Amino acid sequence: MNLNESSQEIIAPVSARNYQVITRLDESLPLETEDWFCVERIIMRLTEFAPREILVELTTAIVSFTDDQARRAYMLGQEDVVDEMRVKAA
Repeated sequence: MNLNESSQEIIAPVSARNYQVITRLDESLPLETEDWFCVERIIMRLTEFAPREILVELTTAIVSFTDDQARRAYMLGQEDVVDEMRVKAA
């Protein structure tokens, strides 16, 4: 399996039910943070040595992974809220 095939497996089409979660995360998470600036500096340094295509694939894979992790965290948080509401209602 080459990098292109593996990155295609990571990048899954966005389903309609995940659209609202992704939209909410995009609206709520700050994009310009010190952590991101550090990542951006490292990527810029890598561009001096690695071919552009590999960097695009790497960046896309990282973004897909982090989007999925954020979505999962959001869903777990929503489950916690529902569980807490059930306890309070009982």
